[in-house]
Amino acid sequence: MYRRRLLGALAAAGTLATAGCLGGDDGTFEFDAEPARVPDAALSEAGYEGEEPRAFEIEQTFEVAGIEREVSAASWVASYENPERAASLLVASTPNATVAGQSVNPLVGADDAEVLRRLLERGGGVDGGSVGDLEEVGAETRPVLGGETTVTTFATEIRFENAGDAPIDAEGSVPALVHVATVEHGGDVLVLVGVHPRAVEEGETQGALMEAVEHGE
Repeated sequence: MYRRRLLGALAAAGTLATAGCLGGDDGTFEFDAEPARVPDAALSEAGYEGEEPRAFEIEQTFEVAGIEREVSAASWVASYENPERAASLLVASTPNATVAGQSVNPLVGADDAEVLRRLLERGGGVDGGSVGDLEEVGAETRPVLGGETTVTTFATEIRFENAGDAPIDAEGSVPALVHVATVEHGGDVLVLVGVHPRAVEEGETQGALMEAVEHGE
């Protein structure tokens, strides 16, 4: 229950993408991201399990040159977990596009803290949980999809109204570490988020899983 609530609180990424590629004569524009996933061999070696990426669609109004346009963006999200270590990993891909030279995807150009805040703003109330303040405690560079990517680590506290079997502290919180990276690849923006209890040494394993991510059909 603890691992699922952690994932739910951080990985409501089905609502984080906000735009796709603009183009169309009727004022409605569409774009599809390519799915991203961790291959089965890497998951098995790390003791993680999960499912194939799930598609979801985002629809919203976007203003272009003072005119409102309807934007539809097809995105993907895959989630993995190690039940024994209460650790979870999220891999999301969202379409990137530009209008008049400006990206319509808010994740482009954002630093890792801002990306994580956007995720937490969307997911903080899932399953009765909330996420405490973020404190950056480290960063490292890892090779992901052929490029060097910064993985930033944050310390936080995750609080639940109904903690269930979570290893909570005296204030009803779960001390946790969150590792986040964003990658621009193949016209999409990928968000990689790993989360685990602070007492569990899982950062290296989740970093290796991020390095193994594949993107595209």
